[in-house]
Amino acid sequence: MNTRSLLLSALIAGVVLGVLGNLPVLNFINCFLCLWVWLGGIFAVYLYNRYERNRTQLDQASATVGQGAGVGALAGVVGAFVGVFVYALTSFISTPMLESLARSLDRNMFNPGTGIGRAMTFFFFNIFLYPLFGAIGGLLGAGVFWKRPQS
Repeated sequence: MNTRSLLLSALIAGVVLGVLGNLPVLNFINCFLCLWVWLGGIFAVYLYNRYERNRTQLDQASATVGQGAGVGALAGVVGAFVGVFVYALTSFISTPMLESLARSLDRNMFNPGTGIGRAMTFFFFNIFLYPLFGAIGGLLGAGVFWKRPQS
């Protein structure tokens, strides 16, 4: 396993999932079992396979299931850190939308405080959930992109 390929693919996929998973309106897609995080894990495995093929010049290089879970989990950790900053920067847009939605559904929302307090609350949830669902996405990505080694 090439560390450079692993870190680069996890960093890129983590930034993508952290941004898309926390932008207003697009973050509602994460309500479907952290879909952005699953897709981020799959994307991390795809990138890892691409970097490994370019590095080794071999067509049969692909991530194993364990490597897929690892790169997906690492992308989830990066996504959680990126996501807290994106959420903090965009909370002035998303908070009124969520509160309006809660009022229309006649529900009381969990109110952890101000924008920074909410960002930190979501971060503590995401630092556990993003690596978990990222690893599941990485497992799926490894299965989808796996190629049988040619002998």
